[in-house]
Amino acid sequence: MTVPYTALQFMAYESLSELMNPTKDYNPNTHIVAGGLAGGFAAALTTPLDVIKTLLQTRGTAQDQELRLARGLFGAASIIKRQQGWGGFFRGLQPRILTAVPATAICWSSYELAKNYFVRNRDDDP
Repeated sequence: MTVPYTALQFMAYESLSELMNPTKDYNPNTHIVAGGLAGGFAAALTTPLDVIKTLLQTRGTAQDQELRLARGLFGAASIIKRQQGWGGFFRGLQPRILTAVPATAICWSSYELAKNYFVRNRDDDP
């Protein structure tokens, strides 16, 4: 996970949870849906950064000399734009979303379940 992905995921999850469950009661369905949507949202918005990162990480094995010489974020982005157009920044979007949605749904619902358990069973004695 990257910082932009995590930041977007947290923001989306909190916003969706508040919208879907304003009383903030424990509701597994809300946590599953909000978590899944938040993960899909974050994955979609950060796919261009992931594509650039992948190019930079795999440039050493590339057959294309231009890819092998890619330097930095902006250099890699310009190569993607030149070779593949704007659509190149969204290669792998669908599988990325399809893997993020269930993973984040499970993650957030597990977190909320554990949080609910500990809140209900805490010992209020100091």
